[in-house]
Amino acid sequence: MLGEGVIQNIIAEGLERMREIESIKGPHNVFGYSLLKIAEIGERAKHGVPVQELYGSTRRLPTFEELMFIPAMIDKLPIEPKTVNTSVTIGKGCNRPLRLSTPIMLSAMAFGISVSKEVKICWGKASAMVDTACNSGDAGFFSEERKYAKHYIVQFNRGRFGNSDEELKQADAIEIRFGQGALGALPETLDDADVTKDIAMQLGVKPHQSVTRPLYHPEIQGGGSLKDIVELVRRINPDVPVGVKMACGNIAADLQHIIDAECDFVTIDGAGGGTAGSPEVTINNLGIPLVYAIPIAHNYLVNKGVRDRISLIATGGLRDAGDYMKALALGADAIYTGESAIVAMAYSQLHKVPVGTSPAEMYLSWGKHNDLLDIEEASKALANYLKASTTELTILTGMVGKADVKKVDREDMIALSEVMARGTGVRCVGERRE
Repeated sequence: MLGEGVIQNIIAEGLERMREIESIKGPHNVFGYSLLKIAEIGERAKHGVPVQELYGSTRRLPTFEELMFIPAMIDKLPIEPKTVNTSVTIGKGCNRPLRLSTPIMLSAMAFGISVSKEVKICWGKASAMVDTACNSGDAGFFSEERKYAKHYIVQFNRGRFGNSDEELKQADAIEIRFGQGALGALPETLDDADVTKDIAMQLGVKPHQSVTRPLYHPEIQGGGSLKDIVELVRRINPDVPVGVKMACGNIAADLQHIIDAECDFVTIDGAGGGTAGSPEVTINNLGIPLVYAIPIAHNYLVNKGVRDRISLIATGGLRDAGDYMKALALGADAIYTGESAIVAMAYSQLHKVPVGTSPAEMYLSWGKHNDLLDIEEASKALANYLKASTTELTILTGMVGKADVKKVDREDMIALSEVMARGTGVRCVGERRE
């Protein structure tokens, strides 16, 4: 056939050319040099600045996939999932602890810095539908979100955006933000072109004025401590839980400061977590994976005798209810979901985005198609996802023979590798119990 002859000639010419350059492979055939990695190198070469990316890590970091739950059968009987309790309380010692019907909360997403106004409204509406909490993100209190949210966590951020006394008084919990898994504590700058009138109002600056989030909290910069920040926040809103959000690094040393400051909770953000925009080099090379970080934090709090007083919240790289339940079993009291929640919210509407356009254009702050997101449809979809995921928690809990998600622990799992077993304290498959 003529066509086959043409193809054979093309292949022959290609092979001959490869022989001339003494290679039959390109950079993309080398392990670690994916097409994305090559494109990132090209971007650095073209612009001379670090590459910024969204979403989570492109590296295969250790995940919860190497943990499995042990089904209750005869020796230990299963429990009817419909009878399983999913409620959780954050900050038990507070006058107004955060009491939620599910341990799955909506993660920190900042208006104007990360996501659109429409997303923040969905965050508030969907969280209220399932009686859970949503987080303001580090642009602080956002009135449109607070208007709909039943339980609202406000981040006390280094730039003090959305952190006036009146705004903090409307919070149901206050999370002092030191950093996040995808970014560490790196300062960030919002270019003047991105500071619209609405965003400027949120951040307390003039329109088209460049804004930088500083490296330190003012109290730390002035030689103070975390305890000074906690006391400041408690003077403004003395009744609600006050905690800290930090990237997973020097976990034990950082936790000691949190204990000394008498915080009510700590949020740990693992390597591999999502972001609306961070340097690729930090997304893929900074921090400790959450699957290892949770046991470190839980064990430290237990050993210090404060585990009952300080709630542990986990986030960063969690994908679905299986991950959520494993995070709880390793020691977390509650988890934040971010990227999966965004997917759930927008999934049924992605067809609205013009062909060839990134789906992120519909929900991130810089998107040109934020107005295409139907808020009511998105809120219902997100609430449905949270409901389904909570039901899945009850299924796993009942199938390991427990009647409360808070009672599931490491004894209810096995690790599929010795490395995962050592890193988490979970019994390795085939290992006998004492």
